[in-house]
Amino acid sequence: MAIFRHLRFLFGGLSSDAGAAETRTNLVRTVSSCVQGMNLSSLSACLAAVVCSSEQPPLRPLGSASGDGASMIIISVLEKARGLLNDPHAALCYTMPSAALWKASFDAFFGLLTKYCLTKYDSIIHSLLAQGTDIAEAGSEVNKVFGKEMPMELLHASLLHANASQRQQLLDFAQKSMPLAGYAAHGSTNRQITSESVPG
Repeated sequence: MAIFRHLRFLFGGLSSDAGAAETRTNLVRTVSSCVQGMNLSSLSACLAAVVCSSEQPPLRPLGSASGDGASMIIISVLEKARGLLNDPHAALCYTMPSAALWKASFDAFFGLLTKYCLTKYDSIIHSLLAQGTDIAEAGSEVNKVFGKEMPMELLHASLLHANASQRQQLLDFAQKSMPLAGYAAHGSTNRQITSESVPG
């Protein structure tokens, strides 16, 4: 579980050293492979370790230039748990307390993920307004920034475990993160918007 407690340390930034980058890639593959052999209780412990970590895990979209190892590992946990919960044969191998433990761990992670996304949303909007961007007129460019910054794959994997209330939260966030008509800033709109211009 130590790996799940230290995702920020392991995958928080990219290394210019080719050997270190390869080591991280191999670590992601190894951990994801190990996850496939875990039961529901072990998966719950992994997700709980992410939530209980003293460091904010780097919840980035897959393919992020800053690295996506942490997201890939967490997605593997979510997908494996979904497979177990949907498999009637696997259901014989875990108890109701195990299912309840998973739900509690997921709920805690969902709170962490949505808080991160809302903070990232506010950061993006603040950065764009500081650039003098008219968000209403720069809709497609704004969407590109959100696409590069928001961990959409993690949100999608979480959706498969979400209850009705959590699904509504995701829907509300999806609607909020679309460019809002009339939500504009003063100044020039000619500056190109890039994910690199957004802090965090």
